[in-house]
Amino acid sequence: MLEVKGLKKVYRSGEREVEALRDLTFTVARGDLVCLVGPSGCGKTTLLRCISGLLDPTAGDVRVNGKAVDGPPPGMAVVFQEYGRSLFPWMSVRGNVELPLKQKGVPKQRRHELVEQSLDAVGLSGSGSAFPWQLSGGMQQRVAIARAVAYEPQTLLMDEPFAAVDAQTRADLEDLVRQLWKRLGVTILFVTHDIDESVYLGQRVVMLSSSPTVVQDELTIDLPAERDQLTTRADPRFIELRTRVYEQIQAAKKNVA
Repeated sequence: MLEVKGLKKVYRSGEREVEALRDLTFTVARGDLVCLVGPSGCGKTTLLRCISGLLDPTAGDVRVNGKAVDGPPPGMAVVFQEYGRSLFPWMSVRGNVELPLKQKGVPKQRRHELVEQSLDAVGLSGSGSAFPWQLSGGMQQRVAIARAVAYEPQTLLMDEPFAAVDAQTRADLEDLVRQLWKRLGVTILFVTHDIDESVYLGQRVVMLSSSPTVVQDELTIDLPAERDQLTTRADPRFIELRTRVYEQIQAAKKNVA
């Protein structure tokens, strides 16, 4: 579904150059949920912008369904960290979720069905007439997720989407993502700086080095498919896996391969 090969990104300003991504190579199979985790400032957001076609790489290749990415790929949706800036405050919840469907040319009746289904899927039935500023942070992020789900994407990119919410809301949203992933069969690439979250959510964790970024390590998460916040996090295997990821992130900070 997704192939990143030799990806490099250099930012240039006058005579100054900053190498954000050096040589990134990894793949994501169709229907997988893969988490990307790395030290702060390692270029995770830059990587996602390159994958989503919002930023041109300096070198390397990104392919979705075998086709080179040279702009936002069809069938891809993105959920950003700053939900407050990605929602239009003058539009209702329903209007925000419906907007990309209008741009996609979806007929009115089908748009209505998709909006109601997606709001129901994220637990916001009955909130369609509210405005984003009337909702809590966690509910606003649910609106952003509903908008992405309503688009019926094949691939969903999530850029640290729960970083700005409280711990209890974060746990609820983590479970929501796994529920939607299993129900919809969508391919998800989930970027996070939270080590525990990456192990709890993912089938696989790709660990990135400090900037300039390469793949530090990859880890298959062999936890049961059915997970919950209490049992899974208390599982000795969960603790082993999160320790492995933590060790690699600490090594990444010290630039140890």
